[in-house]
Amino acid sequence: MINVTVDKVEERVPVTVIRLEGELEASNYGSLIAQTQELYTEGTRDLLLDLENVSFVSSSGLVALHRMALIMRGETLEDAEEGWGAFHAISRDLDSADSPEMHFKLLRPQLLVRKVLDTAGFSDIMPIFEDEETAVASFG
Repeated sequence: MINVTVDKVEERVPVTVIRLEGELEASNYGSLIAQTQELYTEGTRDLLLDLENVSFVSSSGLVALHRMALIMRGETLEDAEEGWGAFHAISRDLDSADSPEMHFKLLRPQLLVRKVLDTAGFSDIMPIFEDEETAVASFG
């Protein structure tokens, strides 16, 4: 189970902050992807994902983070249920990443979650911040 809260922060550019609480895994990753797509369709262009209260991220959760980053890049998504193909896409993205994500950033992951992000290589392409003010200021 995961609880989701969405806030809007107006700075140099408007930033949407999604705050999660719980575990990001197979039962809820699809709804998070759908919510991100909806926010993008409604005009969100900069997204900060607060992971401070996330205690666990599964492989499905990693797929969600990757899909969220793709959405915020304006890319069209294939079927989110494609299974191992998603991991191949993540791997290709990590291998070809010349620069970190500009419109999707992560905030305050707990130690266990940070280790998962590091092991999967996500911390190489998704900027991770420990301070919300600094993270919001980094957009734009």
